[in-house]
Amino acid sequence: MKIKNQLTLSRLIGKIDNDFNISESDWIPRVAAWVTDALSQMQILPMERKQRELEVSDKIAQFPCCINPTELKVFTTDGCEIPELNSNKGSCGCALYSPTQEFAVIDNNDKTGSNYMKIVRNRQGFNRNFVLDGNKIELNFNTNRIIIESYETATYFDDYYQCECPYIYDNGLLLEALAWYCLFKYLSRGSKHQIYDLKSQNPAINPFIQWNSIKNKAATSVKIEINNTVNGWNNFFYNSTFLPRG
Repeated sequence: MKIKNQLTLSRLIGKIDNDFNISESDWIPRVAAWVTDALSQMQILPMERKQRELEVSDKIAQFPCCINPTELKVFTTDGCEIPELNSNKGSCGCALYSPTQEFAVIDNNDKTGSNYMKIVRNRQGFNRNFVLDGNKIELNFNTNRIIIESYETATYFDDYYQCECPYIYDNGLLLEALAWYCLFKYLSRGSKHQIYDLKSQNPAINPFIQWNSIKNKAATSVKIEINNTVNGWNNFFYNSTFLPRG
């Protein structure tokens, strides 16, 4: 699902700096990794469909990381979709030809001669398919490149980190949870804070306790918002399409 209400990491970094007043700044380069870990634990990494072109060598295309198999689509460079091999198609290495087709070719310029019509036999090319194995796509035909469409983490290029970073859903509870998680990870590295302490039994000043108490609520809140957005679009489509207009 394409995210409309999304925030960059700078919003979270500003909140952490304002709320916790951390005296040093060496935690900032680690926020991107911490946020990715936290969103993965909460199972709310924002996703969107992305298209990539991959090189093929010896009928194998290598993806830079594990591919999300959900609604994965593979295409040739001219736009023809390649189906995934299933149990009814035999081995991926087989070149299966469809039956030979026969059709008539008529010479419209000379219909008086004995050879004005001839029969042509055409044997169709083999059925193309692919097999997904981790981050590899194995093909049963030769080609130099393929195009794939898959769900990936929704990212943007961050000028500070100089790399792709994940978007964050614009949700107050989520921002609060991520801030506590980042403070917890910061203190876990041995850093000290003038107020917050991982050894404290007081939930108000122990970021690990705060993170554990709020993360499920934040994840649920985000999922409800996503569901409401989807239902809203479905209702809009139904009302605009089927309901009579006055």
